[in-house]
Parts: sequence; C-alpha cells; structure tokens
Amino acid sequence: MALIGSLIPVNSKFETKNANIDIYLYKQDMHTDILLPVHSKIINWDSIFRPKHTLSNPQNSEFIGFGWGDLNFYRNTPQWEDIKLNVAFKALFLRSQSALHTQFYQKVPVSENLVKISVSKDQYKKLTDYILETVNAENKGEIQPVSGLHYYQDDAFYLAETSFHLFKTCNTWTNSALKASGLKACLWTPFPQGIFYQYN
Repeated sequence: MALIGSLIPVNSKFETKNANIDIYLYKQDMHTDILLPVHSKIINWDSIFRPKHTLSNPQNSEFIGFGWGDLNFYRNTPQWEDIKLNVAFKALFLRSQSALHTQFYQKVPVSENLVKISVSKDQYKKLTDYILETVNAENKGEIQPVSGLHYYQDDAFYLAETSFHLFKTCNTWTNSALKASGLKACLWTPFPQGIFYQYN
C-alpha cells in the first residue's frame, strides 16, 4: 500500500506562475523537514517560534525547519540508532501526544538530500496555515516550547494537534503539507522516498 500510494502523484501540474519564494525539503535518515525562510511578507516565523526557546538563541537565521512526530519518540530517539522497539510500537499503534520540531538555520544546509521548491505567495500562505494549525497557534496566544527537550543548540519542540500513528507518520505530515499547499506530493506515504520521488 505504501508503494502504491507513493507512486500516485497529487498536484503534479501545480501552479508555477509567480513562484518566487524558495522552500526546501530536507531528508535526514527516515525523517523529512520543510525548510522555510524565517522572514517574508507573509509571516515572520521567529515572532511565533522564538529563538529564545532554543538553547543558543540564534540571531539572523535565514531559514527555519519544521518536522512533526510522536513526542515520546522524539524524547527517546535523538538518533535513529537509538530506536527502541517498545517506543516505536507505542508511537505506531497507541494514540499519544505529538510534537512539532523546529530548528533554525543560518544558511541552507549543503546536502544531497535537499530539494528546492519555488512557490507562489498563495501556496506559501497555505503552507504556513497548515503549520500553524498543527500547533493550533490561533488559539494559544504565545506558543511555549516543551521544557527541557532539545536535540541541538538551535532547536525546540512544541505540543501539536492530532496523534502520530501507523498511517500518519512524520513523512505523512510533510506530504500532507505539500498537498494542502497545492504543491507536488504523492497520494500517501509513510516514508521520505515517496515524497522525494515526486521531485526527481
């Protein structure tokens, strides 16, 4: 099912007119992040996900990365080699709290696992709405990070809506973000390969 869903394209003829905002898909191991400019005419991300929420309080970052997943999995699996069977089982088969992971970048990372996508203002607005809805930003006032949870000096985690499960993984979230924004995506995928296949 994952293979079939990954091969079926969605928004394959997405609108490229006035696509002058550059965003990136970034694959790290089995996880995908969406990298967006910190500042734009549409939104200033650092006014919502504040640099002071990180350990290093970075200034003048150009990009911010967004990824979503199971909070307990994030707590117990900082690296994929740290994965534990019981943690993975709970994440996939039991309903639990999810989290949005953010990370500031001074520059776009240099990586072969990076895909650049140029989007229009309308597409970018839809993408920002999707991310903000993930943490129910409109109804929370100032968003607070999960205390004491960091992978790096420049990242933070935030409690998110909906639950992680077998049919909604971190990569499903990224793929759904692209679909909701009118960008190229696949019908459904739990893996990063399904997303990146659409941009090969």
